[in-house]
Amino acid sequence: MQERSLRRREAILVAAQELLVTENPEDLAMREVARRAGISIGSLYQYFPSKPAILRALVLRNLEKVGELLRTEVETLLADHGGRPTIVQAVDRIIDAYVNHYRSHPETIAVWAGAQADLELRRLDVIDTHATADFMVAPMMILLSSSDRDRILSAALLITELAGHAVRLALAVESPMTERIVAQFKTMVVAVLEANREAG
Repeated sequence: MQERSLRRREAILVAAQELLVTENPEDLAMREVARRAGISIGSLYQYFPSKPAILRALVLRNLEKVGELLRTEVETLLADHGGRPTIVQAVDRIIDAYVNHYRSHPETIAVWAGAQADLELRRLDVIDTHATADFMVAPMMILLSSSDRDRILSAALLITELAGHAVRLALAVESPMTERIVAQFKTMVVAVLEANREAG
């Protein structure tokens, strides 16, 4: 894509994402997206033929951002602790990064909600959950001194799926309940990880 096309595409996605913070995905008006993006409705349809196409692009972009955040946090965590963080250090670091990301980008929660109403986007979310869990297996095997990949993968799938739900719930309630939910979720994750640690 040319530079101008990339800028327009980004303007459309930013406009749609901003609108999703205050509107339900099914109420997203293409005309309002075009107006906010500073383009004609005809131009909008050249880039995105439908609301689901915009949602899909937003979902893919958000999944990519969260994936990059996770990779960066895991690399930093391992580097900061000589490749051997404790379970609590790992859980605190990763979950806090996840919570902070969603807290500073509330539009991503709205995009996720819109994705749940679309079968194709729900499938994409499941594929991403599997990819994230696959990525987490190697560091978790090190963390837990485990060679049982299948067992660790099942724990990673569970933690990955529940993390999204726990964070969205935590950010939907008032403080101090937000912090309490995050602390409870961390306790649950530590318990799951401890249950999968190999006796050394």
